Amino acid sequence: MVRVAEPLEGATPVPLREFSVGSILGFTLRASTGAKVKGRHRYWPTNDWRSRHAWLDRKAALHGFEVISVHCTARMALIEASGRRFSIDQTDFTGVLKVLDVERFGEALSQGVGSTGKAFGMGMLCL
Repeated sequence: MVRVAEPLEGATPVPLREFSVGSILGFTLRASTGAKVKGRHRYWPTNDWRSRHAWLDRKAALHGFEVISVHCTARMALIEASGRRFSIDQTDFTGVLKVLDVERFGEALSQGVGSTGKAFGMGMLCL
């Protein structure tokens, strides 16, 4: 899905994939996982996959799906933007999910999962 202010010339809209409660779907997700403590982002060590899986399970419950199976890899990505340099967690999830709530899951597809790093491509749930 691409959001633009004006319609693209010659572009034919493609409907989103249809799904229903109980649909089983393969997914990938690149997200910045962690927690905010006193207004600052705190990231888990890159080898702490249990905390990352727990983060995804919490986000799944909020967004109307259940994680059936998942694998993750993590690294700290160096971002350069507006003359600043900083590090951000980059966790890549690959797995299988089950849709529990069609409306909330649709919002997750269009709005993303998580809150950190969306401007840098994080949070896009790909089916």
